[in-house]
Amino acid sequence: MSLLVVCCALLCVARPGLGASPSRVVFSELMYHPFGDQDDLQFIEIHNPGDVAVDLSRWAVRGGVDFAFPRGASIPPGGYRVVCRNTAAFRVCHGDSTNVIGTFTGSLSRKGERIELADAQGEVRDAVHYGDRPPWPVAADGHGASLERICAGAASNDPANWCASGIGAGEAFAGTPGRRNSCDSPVPLPRIVEVCHDRPVPGQPIGVSARVTDDAGVASVALHWEAWLVDSPIAKGETPLIVDQAASDRARYVGAIPGQPESCLIRFVIEARSVSGAVRLCPSATDLHPTFSCATHINTNTARIPFLKLITFGRIQKPGVARRVQALAEESARPPWATRMDWSCAAVILPPGETGLLMFDHVRVRRRKGGYKIEFQPDRPWQGLRAVNLILEGSPRYLLSEPLAFELYRRAGVPSPATDHVRLWLDQHALGCHLVVEQPNRAFFRRLGQEPDGNLYKLLWYGDGVAGQHEKKTNPDTGYADLLDVIDGLRKTVGLARWDFIRQHFDVDELAGYFAVCMCIQNWDGFFNNYYAYRDPRPGGKWQIIPWDQDKTWGDYDGASPAYDWYEMPLTYGMAGDKPPRRSWFGGWPDAGAPWWRPPGWFSGPLLAEPHFREQFLARLRELCDTAFTEQAFGPVITALEQRIEPEIVYRASIERRDTEVALRRFRGDIESFRDQLVNRRRFILRQLTESKPLSSVEADSSP
Repeated sequence: MSLLVVCCALLCVARPGLGASPSRVVFSELMYHPFGDQDDLQFIEIHNPGDVAVDLSRWAVRGGVDFAFPRGASIPPGGYRVVCRNTAAFRVCHGDSTNVIGTFTGSLSRKGERIELADAQGEVRDAVHYGDRPPWPVAADGHGASLERICAGAASNDPANWCASGIGAGEAFAGTPGRRNSCDSPVPLPRIVEVCHDRPVPGQPIGVSARVTDDAGVASVALHWEAWLVDSPIAKGETPLIVDQAASDRARYVGAIPGQPESCLIRFVIEARSVSGAVRLCPSATDLHPTFSCATHINTNTARIPFLKLITFGRIQKPGVARRVQALAEESARPPWATRMDWSCAAVILPPGETGLLMFDHVRVRRRKGGYKIEFQPDRPWQGLRAVNLILEGSPRYLLSEPLAFELYRRAGVPSPATDHVRLWLDQHALGCHLVVEQPNRAFFRRLGQEPDGNLYKLLWYGDGVAGQHEKKTNPDTGYADLLDVIDGLRKTVGLARWDFIRQHFDVDELAGYFAVCMCIQNWDGFFNNYYAYRDPRPGGKWQIIPWDQDKTWGDYDGASPAYDWYEMPLTYGMAGDKPPRRSWFGGWPDAGAPWWRPPGWFSGPLLAEPHFREQFLARLRELCDTAFTEQAFGPVITALEQRIEPEIVYRASIERRDTEVALRRFRGDIESFRDQLVNRRRFILRQLTESKPLSSVEADSSP
């Protein structure tokens, strides 16, 4: 069978744009999406590449931002000037000696936009329409780097004339505002596009080709490569690329990487030198994809879930107390720039029942509670997912309870993280089946077709007050005003005014569905905490809840019976005025009558006690018990999960040297407990729905 050819889209693609003569002032650097969404650190740098000073009086920057240069402003020959969004914040990060000339209004779009530099007569002297996706450097899109112009005399709108800034050792913030760019070149660099490589086969050479051009002429093209086996380099080399004599395009260069053994990760870059002496490495060393990559793994997966082989080069240690302490100490000692830019790991995914594989290089792998977190590149997500959590914590039952819970939320129309299972290897260590849970982030909202730039808060069970219990995940520089305002509105409104306020600020149908599913699966921790709150940033945007951390559901709680035969969480749970059960249980919340009891949540307390919302919530709950939450509808979901995961229980027990029969008995008992929950919890809900009475008033105290 002929080799498959995998073509890689390159960042260096030519586009027509404005030229720049030596006498012109040009845009030279843009920080449009600072690390951590700190938009106050946005800046724009202009550069005078000429040999005479330029008077900037009444010049302007316009587009997504506006700035008018003051009278008397000028830029010396070879000089730089910076305008920023917040001068005080900028100087804290970059110091005082950065040639800051003023503060612009508005903000640079994180998605890309056109900005212009106009002179005193309104004539456009330079313009650039930057982007946040290839061929523009993706490292500038929130990963710590700025966009730096390479050659002042080359086109502004050409992505190949821009690079991501580097980050030097010890520097907390990237970019070179007010000084020469790290990638500055007096002449345009060679252009490298259409890079392709053959599908790797163990032991066989891997053909590589690229199209290379330069206005001054191409002097040489070389291929630099390195092969890794698990966490050790086994070979590296440099191979000249020569003009493909068989191709009609004389700019096509070809060569090959020598054959490598099975299960190798191979990385390579292409170096082009022009007659003028300019050199380009493709990809750039500052990109999030600093190399092209391929792998010689053979897919032998006959299981029912994907195999995931993480290659961390020893950076992430296998779980264990001593190693975990050592790894955490090493991580805490690393400077901030190293943490944010460490995209050095790789992931090889072998789908079940297929011959091919999925290769994701330059991903970020971090330790998290109970497992690992993987972040994929913006231009190469896995099944549309930018970040996933690999979880194997506590009871093996959690491998089942979380995906079953999220599936019911999805069936109820509630935006929920995607889930899956993988059999995981960390370098050479087999770790067994892990639950995969998508991380709620901007990519999550994009995948759902929603606006991604709103405020996202993670609810915590600890913390002091509203801000203390809500961990803000996006837009940290905008504060908590929207959250404080909506909670204050819920507290202060009464009667029909509260119902009007709820309809104005919340997605009522979606929230009714969320609380209804919480009732079905007895998500006792999902009213007070263990969810994300998100507000759509557009005018009139509403609040919604994203479910999270669903392990202790379906009859499980701290101190639950091993049979998980608890079915009696009342339908008044989570609302203002709800009281703990009278019977005494060991443990639980202070002064609680049961360990699963929590006080009302910031949202759930006033929402569930408002008569009109409660009516919709109970109607939604009855609808679920008639449709999705039934033996006929959800029983097959439990059975399918059982069939999918049962072989993994045997595999995990074998690699951990445990009794497989004992593991299987426990697994089958867990499966039966889910079926029992489906029957008995549904019966309890229907009985309470029949006995429930409409609320005639709202409790005054709606705070947690």
